[in-house]
Parts: sequence; structure tokens; C-alpha cells
Amino acid sequence: MLPTSHPNRMSFSSNLNHCGMTHVANVSDVLLDNSFTPPCQRMGGMVSFRTFEDFVRIFGEVMGCFCDSPPQSPTFPEAGHTSLYDEDKVPRDEPIHILNVAIKTDCDIEDDRLAAMFREFTQQNKATLVEHGIRRLTFLVAQKDFRKQISYEVDQRFHREFPKFFTFRARDKFEEDRIYRHLEPALAFQLELNRMRNFDLTAIPCANHKMHLYLGAAKVEVGTEVTDYRFFVRAIIRHSDLVTKEASFEYLQNEGERLLLEAMDELEVAFNNTNVRTDCNHIFLNFVPTVIMDPSKIEESVRSMVMRYGSRLWKLRVLQAELKINIRLTPTGKAIPIRLFLTNESGYYLDISLYKEVTDSRTAQIMFQAYGDKQGPLHGMLINTPYVTKDLLQSKRFQAQSLGTTYIYDIPEMFRQSLIKLWESMSTQAFLPSPPLPSDILTYTELVLDDQGQLVHMNRLPGGNEIGMVAWKMTLKSPEYPEGRDIIVIGNDITYRIGSFGPQEDLLFLRASELARAEGIPRIYVAANSGARIGLAEEIRHMFHVAWVDPEDPYKGYKYLYLTPQDYKRVSALNSVHCEHVEDEGESRYKITDIIGKEEGLGAENLRGSGMIAGETSLAYDEIITISLVTCRAIGIGAYLVRLGQRTIQVENSHLILTGAGALNKVLGREVYTSNNQLGGIQIMHNNGVTHSTVCDDFEGVFTILHWLSYMPKSVNSSVPILNSKDPIDRIIEFVPTKAPYDPRWMLAGRPHPTQKGQWLSGFFDYGSFSEIMQPWAQTVVVGRARLGGIPVGVVAVETRTVELSIPADPANLDSEAKIIQQAGQVWFPDSAFKTYQAVKDFNREGLPLMVFANWRGFSGGMKDMYDQVLKFGAYIVDGLRECSQPVMVYIPPHAELRGGSWVVIDPTINPRHMEMYADRESRASVLEPEGTVEIKFRKKDLVKTMRRLDPVYIHLAERLGTPELSAAERKELENKLKEREEFLVPIYHQVAVQFADLHDTPGRMQEKGVINDILDWKTSRTFFYWRLRRLLLEDLVKKKIHNANPELTDGQVQAMLRRWFVEVEGTVKAYIWDNNKDLVEWLEKQLTEEDGVRSVIEENIKYISRDYVLKQIRSLVQANPEVAMDSIVHMTQHISPTQRAEVVRILSTMDSPST
Repeated sequence: MLPTSHPNRMSFSSNLNHCGMTHVANVSDVLLDNSFTPPCQRMGGMVSFRTFEDFVRIFGEVMGCFCDSPPQSPTFPEAGHTSLYDEDKVPRDEPIHILNVAIKTDCDIEDDRLAAMFREFTQQNKATLVEHGIRRLTFLVAQKDFRKQISYEVDQRFHREFPKFFTFRARDKFEEDRIYRHLEPALAFQLELNRMRNFDLTAIPCANHKMHLYLGAAKVEVGTEVTDYRFFVRAIIRHSDLVTKEASFEYLQNEGERLLLEAMDELEVAFNNTNVRTDCNHIFLNFVPTVIMDPSKIEESVRSMVMRYGSRLWKLRVLQAELKINIRLTPTGKAIPIRLFLTNESGYYLDISLYKEVTDSRTAQIMFQAYGDKQGPLHGMLINTPYVTKDLLQSKRFQAQSLGTTYIYDIPEMFRQSLIKLWESMSTQAFLPSPPLPSDILTYTELVLDDQGQLVHMNRLPGGNEIGMVAWKMTLKSPEYPEGRDIIVIGNDITYRIGSFGPQEDLLFLRASELARAEGIPRIYVAANSGARIGLAEEIRHMFHVAWVDPEDPYKGYKYLYLTPQDYKRVSALNSVHCEHVEDEGESRYKITDIIGKEEGLGAENLRGSGMIAGETSLAYDEIITISLVTCRAIGIGAYLVRLGQRTIQVENSHLILTGAGALNKVLGREVYTSNNQLGGIQIMHNNGVTHSTVCDDFEGVFTILHWLSYMPKSVNSSVPILNSKDPIDRIIEFVPTKAPYDPRWMLAGRPHPTQKGQWLSGFFDYGSFSEIMQPWAQTVVVGRARLGGIPVGVVAVETRTVELSIPADPANLDSEAKIIQQAGQVWFPDSAFKTYQAVKDFNREGLPLMVFANWRGFSGGMKDMYDQVLKFGAYIVDGLRECSQPVMVYIPPHAELRGGSWVVIDPTINPRHMEMYADRESRASVLEPEGTVEIKFRKKDLVKTMRRLDPVYIHLAERLGTPELSAAERKELENKLKEREEFLVPIYHQVAVQFADLHDTPGRMQEKGVINDILDWKTSRTFFYWRLRRLLLEDLVKKKIHNANPELTDGQVQAMLRRWFVEVEGTVKAYIWDNNKDLVEWLEKQLTEEDGVRSVIEENIKYISRDYVLKQIRSLVQANPEVAMDSIVHMTQHISPTQRAEVVRILSTMDSPST
């Protein structure tokens, strides 16, 4: 009898049901299972022999045991139900018997020899086997494992090997069924091979007999090329039932992991020995024993296991896996067959679906039913549903992934998963809305060009694009904006003409970028392209002829290319070619002068489009936030777009180049470059500052985009997003900068405690919020983004240690060599000055306040640095700060100094409206360092004067030397003593002079001279800057409203106006509060958030300012243009009420009266 879960049995059972037959069970039914059909009941024999020769000798005797039909079989009734089988005689004619032959052998025989021996036997006895109705003949070979047999004393179980199976079927004319090699046929249904029926299978030999590996080729129409190849690894795990939850979990965990590793090992071997490229490889594990556990526990265990080996599975292109497990929820509960399906088609999101097997009461067929809340894609489908072959989407996905990038239509889902990860990571830093996350955490619509070249919003199926560029408008519900923020995402589809830019691609890019600028929202560009498209007119390629100088000798050259009159007539209507009619060599020809091409996008028009989107990207960087992610490659215009957008994230395996290595080698005439990565990989682009951050894969790249966006306002006119930080605002800063060189990142972000394990020394900014950019480039300056009490800020700090600058050798110049240059800390070099400018410029356009931790001794002014334009890049810093429209706070931290030109380029007078400077008590600043000042202003003669004034011994010796009655010898002796004293005192008086000069550099003097705003203490500076920054941001908000009402007001006037309003509301008694940042923040917030109906002094005053300004504008316009006064009055009276009109008439009449 076939087992109940056998596919043959199930399928026929359903047929009976459909016939509407009913049946009452009896004893013989129970014994013989009469409810099932002929294919379910077979006669089988199992025989065992010492040798194969023994079997051959008595083969006829064995065959005598079989007859055409089992006698008295209830499934072949003599009467009753005959009509069912009379309609289809095929089952009666098919062979139904099975013979299993076990052969023991003491010698080690190779599989191929055994298979050949058995095949020879079956072919010779084919007629006999058919005559006796043998459906399947299986040879089981039990032999010792001679590889493991070392000595007789070793335990006997090590002398045995897994039996070998060779199966021959009647349907294959008794050729071996290779699919079932070494697979026990009676239990083969447990591998569910019938589910692979959409593929032509080839069994791959495995060293591990527990593993069954098949190479599947999708079944296609005759003459069609197969593109879908995949490996199927399948294994059955046999064990006795487990009786406790603990044993079940441990067994599943250990056995599952071991089998997964074995499956990957087999795949790895097959991967390297197969000519075809496989994708969507599949692992199926069938756990036969019943285990006691909760299916959700299995899901957790499997997820962690897959994550552990994720990179290896991805490398082997294992995108799908399936586990079948029989589960009891309790030791006495009913066993439930559970299926766990895993898919990872995109490479970054592991989807796990749980099903239980249930029998459909209507059809009696077994199907998948979702286990738990989530309904997977197989819910409601039969368990023998075949694996589907690769669709167009998966083909494109594989094409993109083979190039090392993500398929463009997987990007939105990548944003969704990254957003979920961002919520998880941010929850450790800030108090966020309580879970669960919103179901619509990400919504998006695709932006598509219509026939007029304008954008339309469309929801279409993935892969529906007709050009190589795709764009979306996305709404993200992110931690900083739980109510949602909009972004525009534009990306190349590398599967369409290798992601090249043609006119249509350029137009979509342009329109999407224009939309981002119009709405003032961030624009994200995912770059995976091959530059401007190169094309040829294919319709002319197959037509043109060559007019040779000498047709017999082509090496003498050619005169021109031409078309025959017939060909020219065919293409003339297409306007794809310009020709001149000529008579040559006795025939009429059309000499080709220009090839236009019937298709758009073959040449220079692509370059024009590239220029158009380059200009658009430059404008977008100025107006909105632009971020680019380089995945796979960005070439030519693609590279320029990335640079013009400035903020660049580069995936480690990608490159950013202008010209490919092959083309350069051709120009240079030799093999100089080995790969494009050598030209534009991260080791180049991250080290030169073009790339701001590198990531290991596309998913981390998208996560980094969202992480950066979390610091930035949602639109141009929005305020920065302030989070409710878990790091207390009023805590002291535990890490204290020292005089000795230290890592500036410790000052910003904190560091692990050097002596107390597990403790953290906090830094200036919120814990975990500092995110550095452009790290390997110009390392004497450190830049990044951070949060101060939840307020996002841009950060510029200074490296105090000496760093090494590595300059690679130029492969194209045989004389060049790699160089390592030492760069001192606290000094601006050309590269670090440019890095500072770049950061200031980026942060200003992001709308972030800027904090500069100033600690520079000056600019490096050596010959090489002057040649490398240190002066130009230093001047850029001034340009950048002058343009800043956000608060800029310069702080000189403890033991830091600011000298000479480095003060000049960050002095607050560069941008007095937005810049402020503060100094720590332990900081110093002046034109020169004290040593330099002493060298110029306190020379040795000045030291001697000081000695003469202060040192008693020196004074006494000088006085004695001044007496006139001294002899020459005494005078000489005194002079020598005086000189000795002088030499003795010079070092200590030099230190005194340095201290004297240093006292000119103190914060006290800076404050007295009004060059800084205040003196701060490092440990409490965090609290001060938080409230100061909050105040400045709120003041800026109010000032913008006032300037919008009256643009003619100066900043000084607005500041005075704001102070006057404050005193009017709070009274002169509380005027002192104006200087208290915290109190003023509370007052401003109260004024700006007052509800309707409650009087807000600020809003009321702004209303009057706006009214006065509008009236002033109208008056000045009428005065400047008196001829429009009458028309203006008429126009105005049309827009006022009758009552107001009557009032105007009354005023006009009084103006005309004599008394007036």
C-alpha cells in the first residue's frame, strides 16, 4: 500500500471524489484500503543475494513469483464500479509490480561500473520484465566503506557505508533513472521530486549520500534557449520521535545547522564544476521525526542560522529554502505537518512564511494553510504545487545582481526595510512613538513621462519601464518625522541598455529633479550606469557599400561609403541618412554624407541631454538636499552627476570613473590598468573626498541615506528635526581634552573608559549620534553630523595628532612611486582647508546649524603647500562661512589655540548675523604662539632689562660695575660674573617671557576686547550650547517671518524690535531674562505655539509690519507712476465692500470741500 502522503495516491483520491462516489467502510477496506485506486496497490518483491551472479542465476525463479494482477485484489473488482475503469483501460495495461534486489559485496566497485553491469542485465531481460508487469526494478548494493577501514579492531559500524541504489523503470525502457540514483525509491516521495516537474532534472553525484543534488533546467518550447538553471538540494532527516521540547529544539538546531553546512558544501562543489550559470537555487530539508515545539521558535532559530551564513548562501545564489517538520505543540498533542518557506530574492530581506498541511474537505487534497497571522504566497495552494520557473522580473533581478547591484524595482522595498532598521537603531538614542510601526511606513508612486514629456504619477507593476531610468515620489514615516516626509528617488535601470543615458532617460531625470526642487524636498539618485549611450544606425549598417580605390586591393584604401538606388529608396522616407547622388564606375550611387539614424539617441543628442541634467543637478544642490548612492558603476556623465550632487555614498565593489581601463590602456598603448576599480574604486574616491561614506552593500547604502536624512529638514522651508534625546541635556561632559595629542572623536562622541571596563566616558554630543563623513581624506580635519540634545548640527573639529597622507604611484608613469607624507595636527593644509569648506557648504545647504571646535595654529605655508593652493582653499572657508544662513558657533575647547590666519578665516565678523565665538577658560588665541611673540617682541635685550629690574644679584652686580673707582681687574671680574648670571637666568626668564606673552592670549583678554561672546567651562558647555542653539533657531524662525513681512529691515533693527516686544510683554522688571537663553526659549516657544484666539504679540506685530510695508510699497509705486493713480483707485474700489466704498466717497468729498 502506498503511504497516505504519496503524490500518486493523493491525486487519484481526488479524482474519485470528483466522481461523486460514496462508500461505506468495512473490515476489508480497513485492511486493504479499498477506497483507493489501482495505482495505490502494488505487488512487490524484495530479494537478497550474496552476489549479483547469484541473482542472475535464479532470475527466472524470482520472476515466477509475479503475475499480471494481484489475485483477489479488491481494487480490480470482478463486478461493481466497472464503469470507472472501463472508461480508461490504461491503468490495467500499465505494469504495476516492483522488485527490489539487495546485493552484498565485499569489494569496492565504482558507481559507473555497477550501473553499466545492471543496465546490461536489464536490457538483456527487458522482454521478461515487461511480460511479468515489472514497473520498477531497484538494485540495492550494500558494501563496506574501505576508505574508513583501518584495522579489524575498529568498531564494525565504521566498516559500513550508506547503501547504493540503482533504479530501472519500465517507462524508461529499463534504462537507469538517474534522478533516483542512491535514493531509496520507496521513500523518494519524501523528497517531493514531483514538485520539480517544471524542470528537466540532472542528478549531480554527491560525496555525501544523505544529500541529493539536482541541476534543473526549465522546460521550454523546442528550439528555445534555456535561461533558467538552478540547483535543488534535498535531504531527508530520519530519527526516532523526540519526546521533550528541549531535546526537540537542540536536535533541530544542531542537525539543521549541520545539514545546511553540508548542503552548502555540496552546492559549492557543484557550483565550481558546472558550465551554466544558476540562480534561485533551492534547499529542501524534510525532518521525518515528530518534534515537540512552538513553530515560532523554529522561525527564530532558522532566521538566526540563515543570517549567520547569509553571505555564503547569497554567494551560492540560494534564494529559496523549505523545511518540512512534523510538530506536536504538547507531548500529547496531535502531530501537525508544518512547512517553513524562506525566500531572499532581493538579497537584503529574508521573508519567512509558515504553513501547516491541511486536507481540503471538498477535494480531499492536501494544501498549504498559513500558520499564524501572516498569509504567505502559497496559502490555499496544493502541497504538490510545482516550483515556478523564473519570470521576467527574476531574470532582470539576476542580471542586475550578477553585475553587483540591486534591481531598480527592488529599491522601494529596500527603503522600507532600511526604514524599519532606522526605527530600531534610533530607539536607542531618542524617545520615539511607541510601537507598533505604522503599516504605511513607506508609500510611493512611480513618476512616468507622458507623451508630452511631462511627469505623471502612476502605480504600475515592477519591470514595466520602457526606458533605462526610473523615478518615484516616496513618503517615509521616519523617526524624525513620524507624520511623514517626502523624497524623490531617481535611479538607473542597469538591465536596460546597461543603464546608459539617452534623451528619454535624461528627460525623466530632469523632470523628477525639477519636481524635487519645486516642492523643496530631498532628491536621491541611485547611480548604476554606463554613461551617455553610444549607438549606430542599424538600418544602414546592413546596407552600405564601399567604393574602393582598387577593388582588387582593399589595402589601397577607399573613397567613400554609398547606398545603391534600391537601398536608398527604402530608407529615404525614414530620414535616417543624407546622400549625394553620384555616377561612378558606370553605375548610379548615393554617396553617404551624414548618417542620422531612424532611432533617437545615437550620438551628440545624448551628450546634450547629459549637459542638461548636469546643470539641473548643480542647481538642485544649491536649492535642495541631494544625495547619491553609487552601486555597481557610474561612468562619464553618471560620475559627474554624482559629484555635482556632492553627498556621495559608494558601495565597496563599485567604481566611479570617467573612462574605462580598457580605453585608457588603448590610449597609452600598453596594459597599465587592470580594472576600473583601480581607477575609481573606494580606495581612490573615498581617499580624495569625492565619496563621503562607503558601505558594504546596497542595503547599507540606502540605510545610510535615511540615516543622513534623519539630520536634515524635510523641506527647504522647514526647521531642523529635533528629537527627544535620551542623553540628558544638562549632563556634564566626562571626557576632557588634554594638552597631549588625542583623538578629536573622543571629544565629540565620547569613548570607552580607559580603566573601567564596560563604562563610557561621554563626549560633547548625544551618545551614538556623531556620524563622520569624508574620513580618510584630509585627516587633519574631522567633519560629520551629530545631535546636541536632539538638535541636528554639522560638526567641524581638528585632529591634534600627526597623520600620514598616502599618495599612490601613477601606473601610467613608470618613474613615479608611492609617497607617504607626514601632516602635523592643528594645521590647515590645502586638502583639509578644502574639506572644511566642503563641509561648511554642505551643512549650510542642508539647513543644519554648524559647530566648529577651533584648534588651529595656522595654515601650512611651505613652498609645496603654497603651490598646492593652500591660499585659495583657505579663502574658500571665508566664502563658505559668509554664505551661511544657519547659526554658526565657533568654540575654542580646553587646551586648544587659534592663531593668526586660522582665526581670520573663522572670525564672526565674516557673517555677524549668524556667527558667534566662544572660548574655554583653558584656551588661548592670538596672532602668534607665545614662543613666536617672544622671539619678535621679547628678545634677549628685553630679557636682560627684566633681569636688571627684577633679579637682586644682577642688580647688585650691575650697581657695583657702575662705580667709577673699580680697577680694570675688578671690572673684568664683575663683567664675567654679570655675564655668567645673565647666561644662568636667560632660560628661566625666557619661560617668564613666554608666560607673560601667554597672558595676552587668555579668554579674559579676548572677552574684554569683545572678540568673543563669552567664556565657557568645558564640562557644562553642552548645556549652554543646547539652550543657545535652541534660542538662535527660534529667533531665526521669527526673524524670517519678520523679513518676509518687510524685507527692507536690517538684522539690527529686527533684533532690537524683538527685544522691545519682549520687554512690552514681560515688563521692564523682567528685562534681564532677555540674556537667559533657557527662559527666552520658553517665551519664544509660547509665542509661536499659541492657539487661535489667544493673542500672540509676535504674530500681531508681524501682521502690522506686513500691513505697513504693503502700504508703503503702494504709496511709492503711485508716487513714482502718477499716471496709474486713477486706474489704481478704480481697481481698488472694486475689491472693497459697499460700506468701505461709501467711506472712501465721504473722505474724497471732504478733501474737496473749501474748509479743507
